Amino acid sequence: MPGLFDGRYKLVTEFGRSLLAKSGLVLARVEYAKSAGGRPIAVTHAGAQLATRTVFAPEAWPLRVLAYDAEGRPKPETGDGPVPQDIAGPCCFAGDLVARDRALPELAAGDLVALLDTGAYYFSNHFAYNSLPRPGIYGFDATSADGDVRFATVREPQTVDEIVAESGAKHALGLSRLR
Repeated sequence: MPGLFDGRYKLVTEFGRSLLAKSGLVLARVEYAKSAGGRPIAVTHAGAQLATRTVFAPEAWPLRVLAYDAEGRPKPETGDGPVPQDIAGPCCFAGDLVARDRALPELAAGDLVALLDTGAYYFSNHFAYNSLPRPGIYGFDATSADGDVRFATVREPQTVDEIVAESGAKHALGLSRLR
């Protein structure tokens, strides 16, 4: 190993997307479904505040999306098969879409959406637009001999009190006291 660091070689590392993207997923419950412009839209609580790069540069940061029913089972296709639909987030602008025109079984309130390939950047780039909380992050191990899946908390979900403090509650009267 010392020969790698004696100056003959240039060492380049990249530990983000290429190594970690496949190791994460975001599970989001469909809060409600609607239609706009003739296309179904599933509205979830996971959007631009988590998938900032995907929402603003979808061609460069695409996500694979899977559909599950409310019990977590793969959602079966009905009727004519998959339906082109958008997966929207909670932010207050029409472009808060993590997937556009995605062919999936038609989603309804209570269903789950899995946004795959979110192991790199998605949990560290949260932004507090609309005071949306940072979600909890959980690791899991499914390799036990007994077949059980074990979960561990990596980061607690952000509380309302933490959002209020982060938003400046300590200094709430500051502007009203200016002359």
